[in-house]
Order: sequence, then structure tokens, then C-alpha cells
Amino acid sequence: MRQPLLLFSLFITGVASAFAAPQAESRPTPGEVYATASDGTPLTWIVYTPPGRGPWPAVLVIHGGLFLGGDASEKGPTTCAQDLAAAGYIAFSINFRLAPPGSIPGQRSTGQFPEQYDDVALAVQAARDDSRTTGKVGAVGGSSGATHAVWNSVTGRPGQDRLDVAVAISGAYDFSDFSPDPWLPVFIEIVTNYVGVPSTDTAGLRAASPAWVVRRSVPPLFLVDSADDIMPEVQLDDMVARLNASGVRNYEAMTIAGNSHSFANWPAIKSDALAFLASKLNGGGR
Repeated sequence: MRQPLLLFSLFITGVASAFAAPQAESRPTPGEVYATASDGTPLTWIVYTPPGRGPWPAVLVIHGGLFLGGDASEKGPTTCAQDLAAAGYIAFSINFRLAPPGSIPGQRSTGQFPEQYDDVALAVQAARDDSRTTGKVGAVGGSSGATHAVWNSVTGRPGQDRLDVAVAISGAYDFSDFSPDPWLPVFIEIVTNYVGVPSTDTAGLRAASPAWVVRRSVPPLFLVDSADDIMPEVQLDDMVARLNASGVRNYEAMTIAGNSHSFANWPAIKSDALAFLASKLNGGGR
């Protein structure tokens, strides 16, 4: 099964390298420490500041990478962050602990469930408390980063470490759904590695799955995949079904044409995503 994961990793690397980050007026500040993780890992973000004077609404950019790789400086998240800054948001492209065999500088723990989720919650709280922001915090996440954004949206504490709005692109939402799919072997390897349980542990996989912890009180969600996404198509269906079953109505779901994955879909959805974020984040103060 390692061979499918290797091929998938190479595919993701190719997608990331295909991005050419456009010139923008944002002023990126790399390497700021936004929090210290429970194991002492310094957690950093890259800050993209809009032109003019703040404070501004904040948007976290959450990279993908199979839960075990990826980086805030990749071209996909960078392009997204620059677009957000150009639209008047202060964008924080975040790093967080990674699952085996990945790691970030200073990481001592495994980075498995729930540690990455915990790091994202720290980033939300840090952005909310940052004097450069209005105290409103959204997110755009791709692939595993989309999973993080939705998990935070359904589990966080409102007004504290929970997002106010999220855009989730090509996320995994039900780790226990092994419906037939060409990419199913890779999916199983990815989610079991992150959660740290075997594929037979349905309860353990569901405990770490955003779709299985949905509450009625959820911030606005914009869920996106592509028609031939390498994320199993049932994942978006699962999330929508659980939202509906819980009586959640403040979400939108979109499937776009093509086979792009994660932030490779950003150019196609940028206008819709920015409008969705603006409906929640723009206007008002802290």
C-alpha cells in the first residue's frame, strides 16, 4: 500500500509546483510564532498584510499534505493568501504538527489525532487576539487542511478558538467511509496513519471525523470538491448528509468540473469563496 501513497504524494507535489504565485501588494512576514504546542513545538505562520491600515478581518490558510506533509510556504496556500490580502484580509498561512513520518522543527510528539486539530484551534485563538485583526477569523483549507477547518468549525468554542466562517476544498470528513473508489487504498492509509488506529477501528475513526461530531450550532461553511477529485467523492456527500441530519442550514456545497484537488481549485472558486467570506467577516468591529 506504500506504493499508492507514494504516487499520491508525487501527484500532490506536482499540483503544488504548478502554481505560479502572482505579484501582490501584500507584505508577507515569515516565521512568526503564533503559539506553543502541548509538546513544546513552536508553531509558526506566514503573515500576509493588506495595503493600508488595519485592523483587518483575519483568514487562516491551512495547507494540505496527507496530514503528514505540506508547508505554509507552498505555492497553493501562498497564492490563496495573497489573494486574500488583496481582498482586504490579513491572511495567516499556518504551520502545525505533522503525523509520521512528517514533523516540523522542534516537534517531539507524533502529530497524530488530535494534535493537529489542537494546533489549528491555537491558531484561531491567536488570530482572534492579534491586535492587527478585527477579532473575526475565517479560514480556507485544502485537502487535509479542509478537514482541519471543518473539524474546528464543528468542535471549537464560539467567540474563542472556533472559526467564524470556513471554506473547505477537497476535504476528508468521514474517515470510516470506505465506499469503493479508485483512491480508496490511499485514503485508508492516510486517515489511519493520522488517527493512529487500524482500519477496523470504526469507532476510533469516527471519533476523529468532522462528519461524526457535527452539532446544530456550526458557523457558515462553504464545501467544495471537483467532479473527478482524488478525494473520494463520497466524502463531500457524507458531510452534507450529516449537516442536514443535524439541522444545519448555513452551508453551501459546490462540485466544480475537472479533476483538480485542494488549492488547485482555488482559481475556479476564488470569487465565490471571497464573497462567502465577506458575508460573515466584513463590517463591524471586535
